[in-house]
Amino acid sequence: GIRYKLVTGVQTCALPISHIAFVIFFSLSLNILLTGDSSPSLDLIRGKTLDIFSFLYSPLTWVKSSFLLEEENTLLREKNLRLFLQFESMLQLVSENKRLEKLLEFKRESKLTLLASKVINKGLHSNITSISIDVGSLSGVGVNNPVLTSSGVVGKTILVADRSSVVQLLSDLNFRLSVRILPSEATGILRWVGRNLCEIREVQKNAVIEMGDKVVTSGFSKIYPRNLPVGEVIGITDERGSFQKIISVRVNDDLGSLINVFVITDQGDELD
Repeated sequence: GIRYKLVTGVQTCALPISHIAFVIFFSLSLNILLTGDSSPSLDLIRGKTLDIFSFLYSPLTWVKSSFLLEEENTLLREKNLRLFLQFESMLQLVSENKRLEKLLEFKRESKLTLLASKVINKGLHSNITSISIDVGSLSGVGVNNPVLTSSGVVGKTILVADRSSVVQLLSDLNFRLSVRILPSEATGILRWVGRNLCEIREVQKNAVIEMGDKVVTSGFSKIYPRNLPVGEVIGITDERGSFQKIISVRVNDDLGSLINVFVITDQGDELD
C-alpha cells in the first residue's frame, strides 16, 4: 500500500495513511457525539461513550487522588510534629521555671552565702566523678567550697579557675562525708555505693535508727557546715561480731542530671 513518510532530522518514520485517517475520523466522531444535535439514539451513544471514557480514566483519577492524599498526609504529619515539639518546649519551660523558683526560694531562706551556678560539663577527669560549673575565683569561689542544690549536698570544689570550677561529686568512690542521722544524732562516715545509694559506716550498734530518718552533715568537717541535707535512711544492717552497724541511705538528688547548683562561698552564719 501507499505509505506516507515523515522525516525528522536524521531519522525517517513510515506511518500508514490508514492510521492517520483512523485518528482523524475518530476525533471527528467524538466531536459529533459530544457536541452534535440531540436525538435518542445519539444520546444513548454519547452516554455509552462517556461511560467508557469514565471507566478508562478512573485508574488515572485514583492514582492522582492517592498522590494528593499522600501529600496532604505528609503536610499533616509535619504539622503534628511541629505542634508536638512546641508542646514539649512549653513543658520544659514550665519545668525549668518551677526548678528555678525552688532554687530562688532556697537561696532566700538559707543563712549561708550562696552563689548560683550552672553545670557546663561533666566528667572532665577520668579518675574522678565530677562536673564543671560556670563560676570561679572571680566570683569568690575557692577550693573545697561545698556544692549543693535545694535538695542537699552534691559535692565540693577541687579545682578553681577564674570563671569556672571543677566539682567532685558525692558519687565519686573516693568521696567521704561526715554525717548525722536525725533524730538519734548518731554519726558516721558516708560513702557512695551506686545508683543514688550510699552507706554510713562507723555507726554505733546501740543507736536507735529507723527507716525514713533524715541524714544531714555533722558539722565536724571544716568543709561542710552543720545540718545540710544529704538523704534519708532506707536500710539498716547489723554487722556480726562488731559494735557497729551499716546504714543505707538514698541521696536526695539525681547526681547524673544536675543542671543548677549552689556554691557556699561564706559560712559565717551556719544553719541552725
